[in-house]
Amino acid sequence: MIVKMKKIMIILLLIIVVFAVGCEIEDMDDAVPNDQKDSEDNEKIGFSGITKQQCIEANGHWNECGSPCAGTGADFCIEMCQVQCECSGIAGFNCPKGYKCRLSGKIADEMGVCVN
Repeated sequence: MIVKMKKIMIILLLIIVVFAVGCEIEDMDDAVPNDQKDSEDNEKIGFSGITKQQCIEANGHWNECGSPCAGTGADFCIEMCQVQCECSGIAGFNCPKGYKCRLSGKIADEMGVCVN
């Protein structure tokens, strides 16, 4: 009986070890698409290729963790961060030259996102 219990315990431990080894912790830098990683001069690039500096110079609002559904009018949205330059709103944020503010039009004073 004791020998049988030892075998069962060894098998269970082996299964746990196999699962533990198979669960690799993902580096958060690898989860970010290449076009949103920091470049050599440490300048972040957001949605639509706008840099943080461009957004600030245009009097936009730089958001490190914005909604990917901003300005789309989507009823449902994935919960994840998207680096983006936000526009409009009561503060009067603008987009850099060559970009326009994408708004859904559903809310009177909504915050949009700058797009090409």
